[in-house]
Amino acid sequence: MAILTAFRRAVEDLFDSPDLPEGFAALDDEYYLVTVQQRLASLVDQVLEELDGRRAAADEGRSRELALQGHFRIGTQIPDPSRPGNGVIQAHYVLDLPQIQAPMPDFGKPKECLRLQVPIDALRAIADAQDHAFGQSHRRKSLERLFKHIRRADDSLLADGFLILDAGLIRVLSACTGSGKSVLAKLLAAWGVKNNLVTGIVVPRNDSVLSFTRAIREELHALGLRDAVVVPLISPNSMQEEAEKAARSLIEEGRAQEADEAYGEFAYGCAMQAKSTNTQDVDLWQPGHERCSDFEGTDPESGETRRHRCPWFAHCGKHRHQLNLDKADVISTNHINLMSGRLHIPVLAEGDVRNHMTVEEALLRLTHVLLIDEADAFQATGFAKSAHHVTLARYGSRQPSALQELHDQFSVRAGALMYELDRYVHPKITQARFLAESYVSNAAHGRIAQRGPNERNRQQLARRRLIIPRRWDAWCTARLWRAPDGESPMREQIDTFRKLFNPKEEAQLAGSKVPVVPGVGESTREHLTQLRTELLDATALREGTDPVFDNVHARIAAAARPLLDEHLADDDRELLVDLLVRRAYLEQIRAQIEYVTRSGTSLKASGITAANELTEMLEDNNQWHAAPYGPLGAPVFGFTAIHDIEDKHRTELALTSFAGDPHAYTAQLGDTTALALCGQRRIVLGLSATAYMPGGTMHHLIAPPTWYVPDDITGSLVLRSLTLRDERNNPIRISGTSDIHRDQAHQQMGRAMWSQHIVQHLKKLASRPATAHRARILVACTSYVGAAQLAEGMISAGADPEMIAVATRASDENTVPTHYRRRPAWYEIPSDALERFPHHPTAKVLIAPLAIAERGLNMVDHSGRSLVGEVILAVRPIPLMDEPAQLLALISSRAYSGVTRSADPAETLRDLAITSSSVHEELFRSHHFFQSLPNKVRLSIVAEMLIGIIQLGGRVRRGGDRGVLYLADYAFHNPSSGSDLPRLIRELREGWSRSGELELLQNIYGSTLRAIFDFADERTSN
Repeated sequence: MAILTAFRRAVEDLFDSPDLPEGFAALDDEYYLVTVQQRLASLVDQVLEELDGRRAAADEGRSRELALQGHFRIGTQIPDPSRPGNGVIQAHYVLDLPQIQAPMPDFGKPKECLRLQVPIDALRAIADAQDHAFGQSHRRKSLERLFKHIRRADDSLLADGFLILDAGLIRVLSACTGSGKSVLAKLLAAWGVKNNLVTGIVVPRNDSVLSFTRAIREELHALGLRDAVVVPLISPNSMQEEAEKAARSLIEEGRAQEADEAYGEFAYGCAMQAKSTNTQDVDLWQPGHERCSDFEGTDPESGETRRHRCPWFAHCGKHRHQLNLDKADVISTNHINLMSGRLHIPVLAEGDVRNHMTVEEALLRLTHVLLIDEADAFQATGFAKSAHHVTLARYGSRQPSALQELHDQFSVRAGALMYELDRYVHPKITQARFLAESYVSNAAHGRIAQRGPNERNRQQLARRRLIIPRRWDAWCTARLWRAPDGESPMREQIDTFRKLFNPKEEAQLAGSKVPVVPGVGESTREHLTQLRTELLDATALREGTDPVFDNVHARIAAAARPLLDEHLADDDRELLVDLLVRRAYLEQIRAQIEYVTRSGTSLKASGITAANELTEMLEDNNQWHAAPYGPLGAPVFGFTAIHDIEDKHRTELALTSFAGDPHAYTAQLGDTTALALCGQRRIVLGLSATAYMPGGTMHHLIAPPTWYVPDDITGSLVLRSLTLRDERNNPIRISGTSDIHRDQAHQQMGRAMWSQHIVQHLKKLASRPATAHRARILVACTSYVGAAQLAEGMISAGADPEMIAVATRASDENTVPTHYRRRPAWYEIPSDALERFPHHPTAKVLIAPLAIAERGLNMVDHSGRSLVGEVILAVRPIPLMDEPAQLLALISSRAYSGVTRSADPAETLRDLAITSSSVHEELFRSHHFFQSLPNKVRLSIVAEMLIGIIQLGGRVRRGGDRGVLYLADYAFHNPSSGSDLPRLIRELREGWSRSGELELLQNIYGSTLRAIFDFADERTSN
């Protein structure tokens, strides 16, 4: 699904094939003519068969024979801190093995299941049996609470005794934190096993996969279903790391037996290492970095080098979970693996051997029902995966860019690389780095303009912005071909214009048809050829002189002058030259990077890891999706330019892309995607506490809730302001500050928070019998560095370091900068083990980034009561609107919320593209400071902020407790800015009321939404 131009490119690619089915002829630039008398449906079937054949041929190219006999070699990466990237050693294997049986999982035909009627009494019986087996009662209580209050979207009760699940569009259950969604998911899985149905459960993270797997196995065993197969499906490359991480965490908690079980779940060994003739390869084996399908051997007949698969892959512990997929009764995986993971082994599907099948397709084929926990977070993950941002050059910065790292790693290893890489790739890397750094240098000094035709004032450009190199092609073409005002240039004119920037031989104008410029006549080709020469020379380094310094603007202006209308305004002439120079640079940078990333696999194998990020960007954009482009209708591949006229050292250039449509993907996973991948619709049930928040960008699902459980059933939340003051009695504000001022604000906030609030409130919580068990405080901020700075401030105000716990990245428990370690250290907890916090003997305050604190933290006692007494949100969480993920989410959400549905799909796509393009333009024209953003954008940010507040409040209201959430950043409350939170909440409420969405919101969020509205109304600003 795409706009006409993107669809046309796809059709032209399809028809550029010798195997094109007969019956098509190009009529003109807009249409293909069907030339045979044939039913349209059968003709479409032929085209689809052609596409299936191409997919099968590509899949066949990924097949590998087993490495059984002969000499094989492979480059193995090893850690090498002495030089950029990883070291690489050449490992050799001499094998003389008999034929090894390599059975493949047989997925058969996709499961057929269009509707399930789940008897609620059957779920009750399972809950009773499991509670009895474990001497517990929470499963039945949770289930009764859930189904007592569950309602359909029209507010009617679910009174027929069945939970009916239909295949197709996602079904959403919106239920607050602590209401029993996880209990329901596990009961549905158990019911499925008893009824010979396969259930897939998709959870946010790898550690959640492990905990769900362990819990479901135990509960199935309690039902006597000991033969049931539960498969935890994570990337095989992450298994050993997850095994060690889980075991270490459980041992620290004193749970040695569970640590052994967790380690045994994912740990593995590598038989191939025993066959290596290189002892260094054996000693430095890196689990997760094995190249199981890349053993190079020589074909005895042709003498050619071929890649082979490890002979033991079908018996290897690394692949054991993927090998068990066809036997699974329950499959658990994580969000990112479902979206972008692939099977590392070949499988059979309907009799065909499939290599590198996606995890997405595997689960849609194998399961009858797919449950997605935290469905709104699943969608947000999709935006993070669909958008990419890689810095190419920085002006005067010590922090290396991606191209600088790539160039340095390549230089270090140049002598050990394949000849092809050294000959063809190295010059491209060098040229790309020179062009990017030259662009940044010239932009910093104003020699390359950042403006466009809709922005004539250079002084407005002291910010970062997205630049699409081809965005102004039509405008430039219209000037060069003297198009009358209001008329668009013809397609052949635009195609010729684009050849001016293409150095390839086929783009030369000498032998091609060139549309004549009015008033220029037969001299058009000559003048365009001269202009093309100057544009290509604009990026060529000659005699050590940067072309921009060597009067490139003047030369291009002189070459373009004969083509331009003599009445064209001087400002338009100057702007045209600026756009031509900028496009020449950016087009060449893009071309060189695309060339380099085609060798991404070879570079990675050679230890050049700096190319990974660039390669991943292009691979993600090429991955198949039912809706590949989103409302924009075309992929966006451009550059983010950061330019500050007051500080040239802030100038940067980054490669930016976004493609895909996470809104449509999440809603239609069981519909369009399932039909395309396996020919069957699939039941998809999304579970979330905050999937419905109109105006939200990342987390609001476009599919409305099918059922909801009112928020009031699991305690209440109170929202309060907390204005903290510094030593000069000024209110402390963090949001809106930057650099050293932000660091200082965090430390001031920490000092004031400890002395003015936390000390007193910890005493109050501990002194009351009703709250003594939860005398702890959770402080949320927006970054790991900010968390450390808050802790530093608290300690400087007299806090005992033993009372402070700070979250660190899960991958590294020592990520806090060293200069924060000069004073007594606080207690550090990895972000995937924050549930340890309540069990620490002395820690009473946990400081963690909001992104990890707001979800998935079940800090409760055995009765399900929260072990945290209150939450403080220390920093107003305003996203960077320049980030590609945020831009994509905002554009997409605004387009879907404003589109009018039509019976004509093409008309709907056009409307989506028009709406999203206007939002795109609106963002381009605005400064990206929060108070300067368009009001609709600010309200969307506030809607997302409310989702975070509701999720964060869920950490303190578990088990029916009354939770209190304090907003500490003065940016929340400052009425003089015109963008204070109370004012914007009131505007958001008015908008929901006008659109008719307020009633459902009040039904879903109940007392929590009332508390938010009370907070807004109590702080009415003038």
